[in-house]
Amino acid sequence: MKGKLKLKRFLQRSRDKSYLLLCHHNADPDSLGSAIAFARYLRFIGVESVRIGVAQSVSSYAKRLLTLSPVPVEKNPTVEEDVVVIFDTSSLEQLEPIEIPRGKTVIVIDHHVEKEKPIKAEISVVDSSRTSTAEIVWELFKYFSFADEESARALLAGIVTDTANFRFANAKTFKAVSEILERFPLQMGEIFSLVAPVSDENTDNAKRMAVLKACQRLEIRKFRRYIIAISKVSAYESYACKVFLQLGADIAIVGSEKKGVRISARAKESLVKKGLHLGKIMEKVGPVIEGSGGGHAGAAGANGKANLDKAIKLILKEIENFLRENG
Repeated sequence: MKGKLKLKRFLQRSRDKSYLLLCHHNADPDSLGSAIAFARYLRFIGVESVRIGVAQSVSSYAKRLLTLSPVPVEKNPTVEEDVVVIFDTSSLEQLEPIEIPRGKTVIVIDHHVEKEKPIKAEISVVDSSRTSTAEIVWELFKYFSFADEESARALLAGIVTDTANFRFANAKTFKAVSEILERFPLQMGEIFSLVAPVSDENTDNAKRMAVLKACQRLEIRKFRRYIIAISKVSAYESYACKVFLQLGADIAIVGSEKKGVRISARAKESLVKKGLHLGKIMEKVGPVIEGSGGGHAGAAGANGKANLDKAIKLILKEIENFLRENG
C-alpha cells in the first residue's frame, strides 16, 4: 500500500499541527467511522487540535457512530486547520460546499480511484483492491502499532456497511475483520446494531413519500430477459433503488435534480457475478454531469451539477452493451 511510510513520517513530525478530518456528502459509516478512528489515533499520539467535518449531513446509518468520536463532528466546517485529511472521497465535488484553501497540507485515504479529476494531495494512501476505506485505516493502524477498541468498532461498522453486510466482501475484507475480532472482544451483532438506521417520524414519512413518488414516475426498460427500473426523486435515491430491486428489477437507476444532480444505481448479485460493475460506469458519468462518480460493482453513485437525462442515457447504453456481450 503506497504512501503509508510517508504518512507515518509526516505524522511523527507534525504532532503540533492542527487537523481537520473530512467526510463526503451524507457521510456513511465507512467515511465517518474511518475519520473517528483516525481522530482517536491522532489524540493518542498527542495531537491536541482535531476536528471532524462532514459535507452537508450524516447518514442515518452512521449517526450512532457519533458516540464513539473523541472530537466534535461538524457540518460544512470552515477549513482553518493546517492539515486536512480526506476519507473515502475521490473528488472535491463530494465535499461541497466545503472549500479547502490553498496552503493546506492535504492527505487522502480512500479505496476509490478517481481518474478524471483526482484530489491533489501531498500524501495519498489509496488501495482500490479494498472494499472499504476502513480496511485501509486498519492496515495503517497495524503499521503504526496502534490498537484501540472504540476505533475497532468504528472500522468494523465501516466494513460491514460498505460491503453491504459482506455481500461485496473479498478475502482481504475477511482477513481484516478476523484480525480485528482476534484483537478485541467484539461481537458482530453489536456492530450490526451500531449501524442500524436512526430516523424519526418525519424522516420515515419523507422516505415513504420519496419511494411512492419514485414508483409513480417509474419507467421500465426490458432488455432481453432483464428488467431495468428508472426513476427520478428529490431525495433518497439509493433507498428507492433498493426498493426497486426488492420489487423485482434486475437493475435500478434513480436520479435527482434537487440542488445539483445525484444518481444512484444498484444491480442484483447475479449480474455482478457476470462482471457488471456499476462503479466503473459511474466513473464515466462523472464528467457528463460536471462532477464525479464511482462506487462498488453492485451499488454506485454520482454527484454533479447538470445533465441528468444525458447521464441516464449513458448509463443505460453502458448497461445494455454489457448485457449484449454477457447476457
